[in-house]
Amino acid sequence: MTIDPVAALGFDQLVPPATVNRRSAREVFVTDHARIGPEEYAIAIRVAPDHPLWSDQQAPWHDPLAMTEAFRQAFVVIRHEYLDVKRGTPSAVQQITLTVPELAAFRADGSTPLQGVIKVRVTQTDETFDIAGDFIVGSARAMTLSFGSVLFPPKSYREIRDYQRSRRTVDAGSGGSGGSGGTADVKPVEPESVGRRDRGNVVIGPAVRPGRFPLLVDRTHPSFFDRDYDHIPASLLIEAMRQSALRSAAEAGLRAGEAALTRAELDFGIFVEIDVPAECAVTVTGRPGAVTASVAIDQAGVRVASGTLELTALNP
Repeated sequence: MTIDPVAALGFDQLVPPATVNRRSAREVFVTDHARIGPEEYAIAIRVAPDHPLWSDQQAPWHDPLAMTEAFRQAFVVIRHEYLDVKRGTPSAVQQITLTVPELAAFRADGSTPLQGVIKVRVTQTDETFDIAGDFIVGSARAMTLSFGSVLFPPKSYREIRDYQRSRRTVDAGSGGSGGSGGTADVKPVEPESVGRRDRGNVVIGPAVRPGRFPLLVDRTHPSFFDRDYDHIPASLLIEAMRQSALRSAAEAGLRAGEAALTRAELDFGIFVEIDVPAECAVTVTGRPGAVTASVAIDQAGVRVASGTLELTALNP
């Protein structure tokens, strides 16, 4: 009798936090995993319905953006458990593409976790990995997601980071920050204006100019900074892009608390420094029930990330 490795996956027990490069069990989504082909893997995922970040939505829906973190954790498991990559090897995301073909799969009742299986293919070329797959909830393909990631030898990573930090500090000091100034005294926008309930999850301040929002970085945030970073993590950058898009979408008739992220195509150029002011630039175009936003992160006169997001009305 042949056992289906996907059907055999369990959802009851989370893996230890260190398995997915986390400290707190609260931030762990992976419960089980298996190799299902030469370059194919299945990862069981469970996101708690009361997660302080990924369940902090005004609307009764699980947050599709939680799957970017789920796919990241899946890749951490794969590279360490199956590909013999040494733990602690530095990495960076280069690009992310996602679509949500079945938004109804993310509907929430407030007490049931978001639970499903990531089926993913991982291909490697030297130190670069391409990861592509689907998040399956029941029989529904809830999301397709792909991203590119590069691993660095520790010495090379330190050299790159030292150089980038020195250049960004010089550029910021010479007035190349785009005029945003420091953000220590900047207050966050109202949570409901970006689809949140908890003010602690708001990562942008009021616009400093039309379509330009300063990033707010709280190094004590329990989800974004659950482990040590020497740069702003991609999860916070993506959230800043989404919040900036939601803030701007109201002008196109899309209310923040009634919209979900359903598509994204994002490129990440270089690391974004924690201690240098940065801004999110956004322009939106609307059509009935949806908004497309062109988004970018600028720091010290450098465009460090850019792309497009699509926001769809939950009840158009």
